Amino acid sequence: MAEARNCLERWLDRHNHTMELLRKVVAFIVLTPPIIILVRLLGY
Repeated sequence: MAEARNCLERWLDRHNHTMELLRKVVAFIVLTPPIIILVRLLGY
């Protein structure tokens, strides 16, 4: 179990920056539709 955990931790360490970028892109994609809907509802 410890060896599998270490392998997973090494993989996560190697892909840390990629996962951070992906997290930001997904957050942007998720937040964009509600903002568009609010702008259209408020008539701006």
